[in-house]
Amino acid sequence: MGQIASDGHPCGISDGEGGCNPEQIVSLLSEDTARELYRYADGPTTVSEFTEALELPLSTTYRTVSRLEDAGLLRSVSRTDPARYVRAADHVSVSYDDPIRITCVRGGLPLHCDL
Repeated sequence: MGQIASDGHPCGISDGEGGCNPEQIVSLLSEDTARELYRYADGPTTVSEFTEALELPLSTTYRTVSRLEDAGLLRSVSRTDPARYVRAADHVSVSYDDPIRITCVRGGLPLHCDL
């Protein structure tokens, strides 16, 4: 059974205020560009690599990567320039039952956050 995230993001990453922000996650994953970037980030990837592989404008890619990182869906894995990004969780799913639940699997452990 998974754990309910009580003091942070369901994947263990704070949304900046110490709480879960499922609305932000659901909103991002409903956008085609954000979903494509998230799926593509299966290994360390730079913004330029996202741009080239997905044929996106550079400004759109920067903006979307930043939003995904703010939501805790992507994380930077390098401190060098250019930064490289990977998914922050192994798997993310959304259940639209009552309550709406975001489930992230990280290191084999399912973590939940309810809306």
